[in-house]
Amino acid sequence: MKLKAAGRKLLQEKGITGLTVREACRVAGVNTGMFHYYFGSKEEFLKAVLKEMYAEFMLSFKAGVAVAGTPRERLKNALVEVGKFARSVRSVAPMIFADLAHGKKEAFAFVRGNFTEHVQQIAALTAECRRASSVQNRSIPFIISSLVSVMVFPMLVSGVFERNGVKVLHGLPIEDVRGELFSESGIMERAEIAVRGIGL
Repeated sequence: MKLKAAGRKLLQEKGITGLTVREACRVAGVNTGMFHYYFGSKEEFLKAVLKEMYAEFMLSFKAGVAVAGTPRERLKNALVEVGKFARSVRSVAPMIFADLAHGKKEAFAFVRGNFTEHVQQIAALTAECRRASSVQNRSIPFIISSLVSVMVFPMLVSGVFERNGVKVLHGLPIEDVRGELFSESGIMERAEIAVRGIGL
């Protein structure tokens, strides 16, 4: 649908607060009546767009995890897919996390209802790998938070910097830092750092 494609484009360019119904309709080439007929509100539209993005992520995620290999390799592949998804939603995610941090129940219910399938699969892979890790006495939630934070934290920070107009970070242009963090090789290296961080 044209509206969802427009919504994705605008979300990635402007984030949640920058996306307006009028702009989505303009980009999609439809009138606002059509928007309201299909979605009713900006909130429902955002949910539909984010669900679609997550569904696409899960296809890649499952393909990466299904590849033959050791549990470590499959766990690393899963983290790579998380990193790629984080890259694709980096302008939106800080807003979602802000809503979660401020206790917005609708945001929590939406995330819990729509964005948890990959966590369950990472938990299963983590359980497979735990015996061989250096943190075998730690809980699965402890290990997952250690792994996933390496993949997600740069996306959150990048989104915050982007939204606040930061141009230079530690003497480097922010574009260079972002390029390093979110390049294919950067994501692969961070996944490797994550699995090595738990002694695998």
